Amino acid sequence: MTPKASPLLQIDDLYVSYNSQPYLQGVSLEVWPEQVVALVGPNGAGKTTILKAVGGLLPVASGRIRFEGRDLANLPVWEIVQRGVVYVPEGMKVFPHMSVRENLEVGAYLDRSALAARLALVYDLFPQLSERSRALAGDLSGGQQRLVTLGRALMSPARLLLLDDPFLGLSPRFTGLFCDAFRSLRRSGRTLVIAGQHVKRILNVADRAFLLENGRLALSGTGPEILANPHFRAALFSPE
Repeated sequence: MTPKASPLLQIDDLYVSYNSQPYLQGVSLEVWPEQVVALVGPNGAGKTTILKAVGGLLPVASGRIRFEGRDLANLPVWEIVQRGVVYVPEGMKVFPHMSVRENLEVGAYLDRSALAARLALVYDLFPQLSERSRALAGDLSGGQQRLVTLGRALMSPARLLLLDDPFLGLSPRFTGLFCDAFRSLRRSGRTLVIAGQHVKRILNVADRAFLLENGRLALSGTGPEILANPHFRAALFSPE
């Protein structure tokens, strides 16, 4: 992969607190175009907090968040989505009484000008959704519903996808489908930041990885480098 001239996402000295509790304390990191980036760490380390702050769901106390060189901190969610950043939360649900296609079309609510092209991209990525496009989303299996929620995010003008624990509860078959989809999206020019507890799965698909502990950045490197690091293994895999 050829390096780009500047980071797609740049986080500088980020502090986030809520209910008077500090959740991020001076985090700085960069995400480059066409990367799959992993955020890993123990529960409460700050992984989801980073995603929510970038996606506009949590207020930033101090620091900067820049996407394509433009400030994102504390913008409304709709404007962040319009700029090309979409947050997909853990356990995001489908609209069960709407068809698969209708669920996907909801994702294009801000810009319907490229609806057909984006729908074709989603169906190419997940052919099983094309086959069941008229089925009620609530009648799909749990894994298929997760494909719908990812596909719905791709119906927006997203260039940066923020995925919170996308492997949670997935069977090995759907985990493999998701990993293949993430690599395909990277090849097509998308950038992904993935957070979650399934660290081996996440790190195995990541170009770059960051270990968070107690709201601070503890380690950075490639996925294999982080997996092999003794501090990482002690933090996440040692018995209590």
